Amino acid sequence: MMAPVSVIDYIVVHELCHIWEKDHTPEFWNEVDKVLPSYRERKEWLRQNGAGFDL
Repeated sequence: MMAPVSVIDYIVVHELCHIWEKDHTPEFWNEVDKVLPSYRERKEWLRQNGAGFDL
């Protein structure tokens, strides 16, 4: 992956939280926030830069 490690951490936490919360409900984001209080910055980085990655 070419993303910063902090963004990769966010992606992993995001996906793991889907084990408990299937949708992006407030409860889902609360779980993400418990693990990564700075998830908003990482999410924003991915929004701004993620489209440039080849999959």
